[in-house]
Amino acid sequence: MTHRSLFRRLLLGFVSVMALVWLANLALDVYETRTAKRRDMQRELRASVLRILVVMQTMEGRQPEQIQPVVRQMEQLHYALYKELGWYTPALQTQVWRDGRLLYQSPDAGLPPTDAAAGPYRQPLRDGWVVAVESDPATGVTVRMTTEVIGEWLLQVSSVGYYLSPLLFSIPFLLLPAWFIIRAGLRPLRSIVGEIEQRSGTNLSSLAPSPYQELSPLVAAVNRLMERLKERLEREQEFLVDAAHELKTPLSVIQINAESLEQARTPERLEEAGRGLRTGVARATHTVHQLLALARSGSDRDQASLLPLDLVELVADRLALAGQLAAMRGIEIELQAPEHCVLPLHLESMASLLDNLVSNAVKYSPSAGRVTVAIAASAERVVLSVVDQGPGIAPAMQRKVFERFFRLPGQDQPGSGLGLAIAERAAAYNQAAIQLANRADGPGLRVEVVFQRG
Repeated sequence: MTHRSLFRRLLLGFVSVMALVWLANLALDVYETRTAKRRDMQRELRASVLRILVVMQTMEGRQPEQIQPVVRQMEQLHYALYKELGWYTPALQTQVWRDGRLLYQSPDAGLPPTDAAAGPYRQPLRDGWVVAVESDPATGVTVRMTTEVIGEWLLQVSSVGYYLSPLLFSIPFLLLPAWFIIRAGLRPLRSIVGEIEQRSGTNLSSLAPSPYQELSPLVAAVNRLMERLKERLEREQEFLVDAAHELKTPLSVIQINAESLEQARTPERLEEAGRGLRTGVARATHTVHQLLALARSGSDRDQASLLPLDLVELVADRLALAGQLAAMRGIEIELQAPEHCVLPLHLESMASLLDNLVSNAVKYSPSAGRVTVAIAASAERVVLSVVDQGPGIAPAMQRKVFERFFRLPGQDQPGSGLGLAIAERAAAYNQAAIQLANRADGPGLRVEVVFQRG
């Protein structure tokens, strides 16, 4: 994997900001210079037009042949300013009109052809040129002068050079301080990385709070992660201890009965040892299966794996599998449900939830009793309930029974104390909540799994 440099990213960002500021200043300077140049040439052109108009007032009644040399000399006066610069003389066109008749026009200056019938005010003009038109109502004379705006491309080149030179000279002096500033700014982050790197794999203590406002959220997030990891490791450690303790009893029973099989001398003793051995193996097998189910229910899963499933069909399938265990004790299982009820569910975890709730209900109900499984659906929620006829659970203990390996005092039914813990985790994974309550119409426990819609 290619690692990007945050230092280089910040430095390039700094250089990019410098370049953008330079380009903005350059664009503003070119715009203002071009605008000012056009305005100045417009002002100079109008002054020349007014001078020609004043001269024409003294030549009232003269013929065009007499007027043209004078106007030509006035044009030369306008050119004199640019000739002093010595590098470029702009193209210029002068027109003198009297009573709508064109008396004088400069030689071709690269403009579109003049239309005498259009008059001085509607003559075509090329881009990059300016025009000035003035009239004298007393004499009927109109003077029109147009000239190209000189040096626009030279203005752009000079502006680039004007700004580029200081930018190029200042970059080294700007980047060097920026390099030190960015390195100094990232030093607290490197110190946090160093502190984490120096820790051992078992040190999950919190990092020291950062005095910097920008790093405080990062340190707080890392500390929260440390706390979650610490809690998970503690839970896993407790789980291992509890699992070892829970397996200790059935393994001891297996060992004792295995030794009894070796030492048994009578058929009765052999039968008793074999029965005890089978009981121990069955209990150990059940405990291992429950431990595996608990581990799977606690693993991280993607919520996107919840798919639309028919809860009624799923419950009916799981009840069919539990029917054999219920029939052995003469317990009737009744399903009360609508025809269909589709919810976003995870098939494996829901099967584990249903199996544990139904098997507990069958286990703790008296022989020839009844277990009722019902599904009630509304627009806001769906409630899955499992009701048995067992002894129920005291309200003070109804929260405790969800703890792993917890068994009610005086309980004589075999089990590992993991069923409700597995059911609670499976319900949470399917975005549901599980609730316990004793029946109000007689002995028994009512377990509800509530799914919220929307």
